[in-house]
Amino acid sequence: MATTRTSHRAAPARRPAGALRRLLSRLRRHPLAMGVAVVAVVTLTASAYQNAQGRAGSTPPPVTAPTLDGCAATTCPAPSEDTGSEAEDTEGAGDIEGATPPAHTPAHRPGTASRTWPLVKSGAEGETVAAIQLLLTAHGYRTDVDAEFGPSTTAHVTSYQRDRSLAGDGIVGPDTWHALIVNARDGDKGPAVQALQRLLTAHSHPVSVNGVFDQETTRAVTDFQAEHQLTSDGIVGPDTWSTLISPT
Repeated sequence: MATTRTSHRAAPARRPAGALRRLLSRLRRHPLAMGVAVVAVVTLTASAYQNAQGRAGSTPPPVTAPTLDGCAATTCPAPSEDTGSEAEDTEGAGDIEGATPPAHTPAHRPGTASRTWPLVKSGAEGETVAAIQLLLTAHGYRTDVDAEFGPSTTAHVTSYQRDRSLAGDGIVGPDTWHALIVNARDGDKGPAVQALQRLLTAHSHPVSVNGVFDQETTRAVTDFQAEHQLTSDGIVGPDTWSTLISPT
């Protein structure tokens, strides 16, 4: 009679368990070996944990902003043209009236040096008012020259101030004076030169009021500058204008 053989396969999962039991049994018989094994396991576990923490806590390298030297390979911002310093009035340290601005533009911005500028408003009369009227005309605001600060002059002053973003109050003070005056020198012509000639005459340096900055006017300007301790260069800039429009 044939015998039926039944094969019995051991569950694969039991082998590791049996091997582990045998290993533990041997370690119990050898306490020193067990201690070494425990220390090794703890050390490996701690090392793995520290490595994981190090990777998690590490920061990416900083990104360096491109410099102008590297602009050939990267897109760089254009260098600022602003040097960080505000433009200064070059006459702050003295009267250097040789600088020539464009015709009929303010000679310099206000608020520099120790110049004095009178406040002139409606009701005023005299050569200072005549100078305002002539300077307005030089800037294209034709004003009758009657040396009287009446409604017409007030209206022209107000319009001029508003067109130049000044306080439109119709009063000629430091800001408006600086906007009105122009540098004048030998060879110049026009209403601004007439204003200069009238003021020179009022300050006891009489010249012909012909609107031409001729040799006679140059000599009178030079004498006036020397008399008032100004640079005697014959060029009428802010310092000379300021002295001319001061009360005689």
